[in-house]
Amino acid sequence: MYKKLTRLSFPIFLESMMNTVMGSIDVIMLSSYHDTAVAAVSVANQVLFFIQVFAHIVTTGTSILCAQQIGAKESAEEKSALVQASVWMGLAVGFILTVLLSVTYPFILNFLDLSGQMRDFAGEYLTVIAKFLWVQMLSAIFSSILRAYGKTKHCMFVSLGINFINILFNYLLIFGNLGFPELGIRGAAVATVTGRMFGLLTLGCILIRVRTADGVRKILSHRKIQWNGIRRKMKQVVLYGVPAAGEQISYTFAQFVIMIIVTRIGVQAVTAQSYLNTCIQFIYIFSMSLGQGAAIMIGWNAGAKQYEETKRICRFAGKSTCLVSMIMMTGLYLFRYKVFSFFTLDQEILTLAQTVLAANFLLEIGRSQNLVYVNSLRAIGDVKFPFYMGVISMWILAVGCSYFLGIGLQWGLMGVWLAQGLDECARAVGMGIRWKKWRLS
Repeated sequence: MYKKLTRLSFPIFLESMMNTVMGSIDVIMLSSYHDTAVAAVSVANQVLFFIQVFAHIVTTGTSILCAQQIGAKESAEEKSALVQASVWMGLAVGFILTVLLSVTYPFILNFLDLSGQMRDFAGEYLTVIAKFLWVQMLSAIFSSILRAYGKTKHCMFVSLGINFINILFNYLLIFGNLGFPELGIRGAAVATVTGRMFGLLTLGCILIRVRTADGVRKILSHRKIQWNGIRRKMKQVVLYGVPAAGEQISYTFAQFVIMIIVTRIGVQAVTAQSYLNTCIQFIYIFSMSLGQGAAIMIGWNAGAKQYEETKRICRFAGKSTCLVSMIMMTGLYLFRYKVFSFFTLDQEILTLAQTVLAANFLLEIGRSQNLVYVNSLRAIGDVKFPFYMGVISMWILAVGCSYFLGIGLQWGLMGVWLAQGLDECARAVGMGIRWKKWRLS
């Protein structure tokens, strides 16, 4: 069991690590161009996360159903119908989101009360990215299907290619190297879109060509469109996906509101938050990866009605994520000055980021458990409780206390991060109790 979990989770971990490393390089390259560009992209990404999170309705529902189908050994026709349903839903939702953001992003920037250079930079970035949201939507669906089938290595190698292309075109287009035009922040957006397009095409080819674990059938084994099966699977995807994605939608919208609170604190707080988020990604990717790997195996075992095995997997994942997260967090804190110095030499931003980092110990304790228990509950079909618990905790503790501590008590960015730590810990306790109360056998 542990070896299989490692084989599934390790490629996800490497993929996430590569994404984080490349994302950090992205931030470093942008910071070399302009510090305000980093803050602008951070705000723009909060907008994008809020819009794109609706894609989780399809990807989350698909992941749950795929894993359970595999464990239950359903027919190839049923599995193919689910894949086809997910792709059609992805196309529809992707194009709706593309049109929506392309039309509304100027109003969103006005709502955020951005002005001057930060607004110009954010607008330039969103102008390009908004037109290609459908690409990211389909890529996420293809990746979720392949992972549910245990093809995590395939996704890892595709991610490596995406990031390489992104960094290469950043180098060429942000600064105008090797004869390419100097596009600045617009160049960063073009580089991101180019990498995502490569990922979509590659993942699509893999989905068509790769075979299942028995080595006989392909994942998309029936080329003929099965409209009756597709309509039935769409209903199932929505049934699981809406409440499962609701928790993520609530989280993203809460983070969006928290970003507004941070912008009220000041530009330096926004920039420090960007650097902090970039660094702590290295901390929680292990928890995220092991949680996702555990969810795949729990889904397989739940489909096969092997319930005792699901409990063992969850216990092991929960203990491992907490231990490793604390070790990594301690290392980051000890070398915090050197790490943040890679991004900026502004002493006020450096001091603020280093001070606030201490609050992340509390946050990571809770988040490491959340990422395991939430994924485990979803994998067995319990998609409603994480949504209800998430909405209550996020908006009372994360958002409400961020405003109260950060602005009301004038604790600034430290207050915002303490509030988020309280939220993560409260949800971790709730999810853990829920998992233990479930009678799986």
